[in-house]
Amino acid sequence: MTVKPCLCTSLREAALSLTELYDRALVPSGLKITMFRLLRRLQNAGPSTISEFAPIVNLDRSTLGRNLKVLERDGLVTLACGKDERSKVIHLTKKAEEAIEIATPYWEKTQHQVHEILDEETQKRLNQLTEFNKDFKDKSK
Repeated sequence: MTVKPCLCTSLREAALSLTELYDRALVPSGLKITMFRLLRRLQNAGPSTISEFAPIVNLDRSTLGRNLKVLERDGLVTLACGKDERSKVIHLTKKAEEAIEIATPYWEKTQHQVHEILDEETQKRLNQLTEFNKDFKDKSK
């Protein structure tokens, strides 16, 4: 009997490979793709509270908080008090802006390489999977 490969496992392995590819490309910037992703989204969103930013990056608050601690430790973001003591507003630092500027051309080159491997239909399907998961999470709340 032939065992079909698990799609989830295959996608996870592909995601790990892509992460390694992007991480290698971003070495000159000192960023990992996970860091670049958050910093770039924060750059686009502007200063945001953790509660505001979590859905933008599709992370729960506690996971985002752990990621932000690393960025704060590395001097890439600051966490300032918000309207009340419990809320924290995330701000990019000058160091983060510089790192994004350095990383962006390397990221763009890697994006282009990946786009050449994945045809438009595959890219569309991957985006549909992400949206399906977001919709599923929203409906389960």
